[in-house]
Amino acid sequence: MKVRFNRHEMAEALTAISSVAAGRTPKPILQCVHIQAKSDAVLLCATDLELSVRCAVSQVEVDKTGEAVVVADTLTRIVRESGDEVLVMDLAKQVLHLRGQDSHFQMVTRDPADFPPVAGEVEEADFEVDFAVLRRLVDWTVFACARESTRYAINGVLWAIEGEQLVLVATDGRRLALARGAFLPKRAGVTLSVIVPQRALTLLSRVPVAPDTSVTVRATANQLVLAAGPVVIGTSLVEGHFPRYQDVIPIDNDKRVALRTGELQSALKRAALLTNEESRGVRMAFSQEGLVLSSRAAEQGEATIQVAVEYGGEPLDIGFNPLFLLDVLRVADAEEITLSFKEPSRPGVFNMGKDFTYVVMPINLS
Repeated sequence: MKVRFNRHEMAEALTAISSVAAGRTPKPILQCVHIQAKSDAVLLCATDLELSVRCAVSQVEVDKTGEAVVVADTLTRIVRESGDEVLVMDLAKQVLHLRGQDSHFQMVTRDPADFPPVAGEVEEADFEVDFAVLRRLVDWTVFACARESTRYAINGVLWAIEGEQLVLVATDGRRLALARGAFLPKRAGVTLSVIVPQRALTLLSRVPVAPDTSVTVRATANQLVLAAGPVVIGTSLVEGHFPRYQDVIPIDNDKRVALRTGELQSALKRAALLTNEESRGVRMAFSQEGLVLSSRAAEQGEATIQVAVEYGGEPLDIGFNPLFLLDVLRVADAEEITLSFKEPSRPGVFNMGKDFTYVVMPINLS
């Protein structure tokens, strides 16, 4: 095997690849990247047996085809730290040589036959979705997943097809994020209801895929495969039954207020400065004069921030964990976000148009 490749493109691909390769494992082969030089591209593959990724690097000149398996993290750091625009990779006597203008690295290889198989191209897709749309749906939901919950089903994001929309839902039991987007069915009567692990979805933010790329999706009983341009991702699905999210979203909230996203984010960050583990809450006091955010931390002090809003309902105080609100404001891509609520003991609902809903349980500030 002998290949000349563009260092920048290879570094982007290896960054995504190395995030999948297992860091600690009793199987050293899972710490590696499988490199396959074909006539017109170099394929890079990594897997931890639950999640796999394959990425094609096209800015290459292949003098000799072949394959090699080396430690992913080491190769990534070598390519990333190099200052050369073009690097040369060749395999000789089971040693992978990587050469630049003033550098020469030699890496011990492993037997490619020992490398596990990874997901290949999607031959019979269930549906297609624009990569930019899918990234937005993932960004709007994945932050609300549970972390290390014993209720395994909420450790992932529900993917479902409802009518003509792809719906993603995540919850940790105290909040729920729901996002909708358009998709294109590739076969008649396509249905979908699967739980995708959080780690597989965060990988989407690392892969080198153009926003206007079309993603083809294929779901089986225990696996989801996504193919987008040069990248193919395969992931095992989370077992279990996702909570019936429709029952969580209030439909009788009668108080509504439009909030400017940037102003609310700034005010919450400041109010959160005077909270602690014992008083992890910010009071939001709505009246016809506007909104006042306040917080208090024992032996530290108090904070009061005023925000100009138009509110015509009855005065009401409601408390939220500021971290839950800041999470959603970080991914909000609209200038305004709407909050609706009913009473201090009932959930608040944030909306951005018709495509995004975020339900947050209030906290008792008494």
